[in-house]
Amino acid sequence: MLGFLRKGQRWLTGLVVVGVGFVFAVFLGLGSTPQGPSGRAVVEVGGYRFGLREFERIRTSREEQIRQAAGEDFDARDFEGPLNDFAAGVLVNRAILALEADRMGIAVSNREIEDMVRAGSGGSIDVEGFRDFIRREYGTERHFIREERIALQAGKMVRLIQGLPRVSEAEARESLRQRLEEVRIAAVVLDPEGLAGDGEIDPERVAAALAGRDVDLRALYEARAEVYQVPEQVRARHILIRVPPGSEPEAAAEAETRARQALARVRAGEDFARVAAELSEDPGSKDNGGDLGLFGRGRMVAPFEEAAFALAPGTPSDLVRTDFGFHVILVEEHRQAESRPYEAVREELARELLAGEAGRERVDALAGRLSAAVGGGASLEDAARAEGLTLVRTDWLRRRPDGFVPDVGPAPEMLALAFTLEPGQSSARTFQVGARSAMLQVLERRGADPAEIEARIAGEREQLLESKRLAALELWMGQRRQALVDGGELSVDYSAIP
Repeated sequence: MLGFLRKGQRWLTGLVVVGVGFVFAVFLGLGSTPQGPSGRAVVEVGGYRFGLREFERIRTSREEQIRQAAGEDFDARDFEGPLNDFAAGVLVNRAILALEADRMGIAVSNREIEDMVRAGSGGSIDVEGFRDFIRREYGTERHFIREERIALQAGKMVRLIQGLPRVSEAEARESLRQRLEEVRIAAVVLDPEGLAGDGEIDPERVAAALAGRDVDLRALYEARAEVYQVPEQVRARHILIRVPPGSEPEAAAEAETRARQALARVRAGEDFARVAAELSEDPGSKDNGGDLGLFGRGRMVAPFEEAAFALAPGTPSDLVRTDFGFHVILVEEHRQAESRPYEAVREELARELLAGEAGRERVDALAGRLSAAVGGGASLEDAARAEGLTLVRTDWLRRRPDGFVPDVGPAPEMLALAFTLEPGQSSARTFQVGARSAMLQVLERRGADPAEIEARIAGEREQLLESKRLAALELWMGQRRQALVDGGELSVDYSAIP
């Protein structure tokens, strides 16, 4: 928000610098709380209104953060909805917190705003430069003061809410004990696809499915859209010579020269991947010889996409300029779009549907026999051996939020149960892991090392406290937000965005 101040005074050299106190005597006036922006509001919460200027400032800042993180893969069109939701959410949350602060009598003084700006500026501000910044970013000094007051009020409320949770040493110790405990298991994994069999599906069953199960067949067709509806794609490599945003013309010219030198080497017969690995400035593909893999339309920035889809495979492009710099592109494969309509694959879908159901029936029958054997006192190992099945044996496992078990998959309930069983004990329960079914037997368990608990208890306590603080804030915000929605006091109008 005050980034131009935090960057120091480089651009203020030679200008008159005065004290912060004088500036705020001008800006704050009588210290009244200004009303919201005039005109159509994007976000309204209680008595707080935020217009397009506030909305766009937050949205633009977030977009730039994503752009820097994503690099060349960033396309603003992919993030339009999430960016709008993010900006609206920030404004809604600020207003909710400020409303509660108002209700509780938590105020923000002019001196607090002054101190905040003083901290961001290093103690002094150029009056005209500061005013120019505020008018450019906020429209008026009053809007600037209003937003800073709301932000400081919101911050006070966040600190108040997050100051309530507590974590005892005993709680942290028990959390560590559970997280550091380990178990080894044996598991049986039953896959319907593997048990579907290779035999021919009865033609009468296929005919019956075609006649009476159109809804199921169409659902399977939609689920397999990537198989039956393949868009036009290219497989390409590129060499990127970067031109950072805002570069001087001389720097852009120097980058173009280096890009042309790379292009000349490729056209002279050098291996494209080798030149890319040596010269490309795209960290995401450089180590792979510039390989971008297969991609369809809409994945790359427009100039790059247009050039790639127009190239003949094996022929390097001329230089292509994008916001990232200069590219040399080599298309290795161009796949045309393929479409297999539903009517053309109905019989194929019917056979796939029936084979899957046959496999599911075999899985259910086999799981039932295993469960009955374990319930009768047999170990899962013995029951599986009697059915001719192979067990998966894991290394030492710890609890984890996603419940992932190697060679089994994400199975939170299954992993949680493993820490309640004794070594050698089997469970008769069958767990669904995606389309597969799984059962388990505990092989070994070992407790946490007391020395490791002592070494990590302080950090665990802080981590638990932070989690509780976040959970408390989310719960509080959710309750207040719902109450405002129910009362008709919260609205977001995206149609106000041009």
